Amino acid sequence: MKKGILITSAIVMSVILVCSITLLLISQDPIKKAEKETIAIAKESAGLVKATDFYWYNRDKTYFSVSGVNESDEEIMVIVAKDGGATTVLNQDEFITEQQAKALTREDKGAVDILEARIGLDGETPIWEISYKQENGRLGYYVLTAKSGKWVSDIENI
Repeated sequence: MKKGILITSAIVMSVILVCSITLLLISQDPIKKAEKETIAIAKESAGLVKATDFYWYNRDKTYFSVSGVNESDEEIMVIVAKDGGATTVLNQDEFITEQQAKALTREDKGAVDILEARIGLDGETPIWEISYKQENGRLGYYVLTAKSGKWVSDIENI
């Protein structure tokens, strides 16, 4: 009797594990597809030869961005609108890095746990959106311009 229960439990656990892995892989597919398409657009429109980071930004509009190196061995950021594919290309000397954006957020917000950084556009302005966890456990979003690091907005206690 106990042997039957153990075998049944092992089978059920195996099925759950396989289903979980399948679900995880399926859920990652849209992200991988968006990254692949964004890199292809960046290669064509900005001469990207090596991609280093991919960002998915959602606010009023959705933007996919990729950072990397172009044919001239310069660091660039390419921001692509999901709808229409309009492309904005920034050279490294035109924007602050993800690490700088996170550092500015820590400097202003103090003891917060930085979760993620995303780059996108607010109208025509490139912005970094830094998500963070406050000391009270609630989420916040700190938005600053990507060109100067100047504060734009802060959404707290979500």
